Amino acid sequence: MMLSEDKLQKIKELENQLVKTREELDDLEEKRQEIQRKIDQLRSQIHEIRERAEKYRAKRDELNERVRELRERADEHRRRRDELNEEVQQYKAKRDELNERARELAQKAREHVETAKKLRSKVGRPIREIRAEIRRLEREIETNPLSPRREEQIAQRLEELREQLRAWEKANEHSKKADELFSQADELREKASEYHEKVVKTAEEADKYHQKMIECYERADKLREKADGYHRKYVEELAKVKPLEDELRELQSELRDLEQKIMEKRAEERALEVRIKDLEKQAVDEERLKEIKERLERGEKVSWEELQLLQEYGEM
Repeated sequence: MMLSEDKLQKIKELENQLVKTREELDDLEEKRQEIQRKIDQLRSQIHEIRERAEKYRAKRDELNERVRELRERADEHRRRRDELNEEVQQYKAKRDELNERARELAQKAREHVETAKKLRSKVGRPIREIRAEIRRLEREIETNPLSPRREEQIAQRLEELREQLRAWEKANEHSKKADELFSQADELREKASEYHEKVVKTAEEADKYHQKMIECYERADKLREKADGYHRKYVEELAKVKPLEDELRELQSELRDLEQKIMEKRAEERALEVRIKDLEKQAVDEERLKEIKERLERGEKVSWEELQLLQEYGEM
């Protein structure tokens, strides 16, 4: 069958338009694939950056947790140091109190010693001589007949000697009291010495906790510095993400626009294909109609299908 010239021309035009549309579709698809490739690359870059950033963040958080633990430990050492320092102050106060009491007792003891010394100095002779003279005079009274004058002299002398003896005995009492006070002072000093040992020992222990505290704080500071370094890297990596995400959004927007154009072009392609098929069918049907009509004019039989075709085109 031969198609009419005008339909052939129209079909040719539509086929040329279809070829152009398909070429445009190929170009759009190529651009879409290129944009998709860039999007995939950007997503991969962003993913890698976020993975690195996450590693830095995890390392930072790990170090910060160790810093927190070290600072808690340092605070515990500080609290224990302060408790021990408080004990040191209490021991010092007790030591100083005992030393002050010992000093006061020693001072009183020295006063008793000075009093005893003055009493003995006032007597001017040893107590054994006084007692010996008293015994001699008492024997003289007991063994010898004495005149009243001599008895009076001996009585006066005995009174003087007994006064001297009482002075000596008073001096001895002061000496005894001084010894007691010196002994008490020594006991207090011994107790004060025990408290001083506690001061030294406790202060040494407090210093150990102080050193432990300093060590923990120093270690914490070093780890904090490392953690800050990882935080800076974390922030730097995240800063790289924003421009990439901005570019990604632009490409995604461009991709959506492109996909919309591709969808429209595909619809145009399908419409052209349909129009071409319709024209080709119309051309074929026209040839058949012409043939059927000629057969009817000759009085020949036609089929049911051919009659329907005549009816479809309004030829009956």
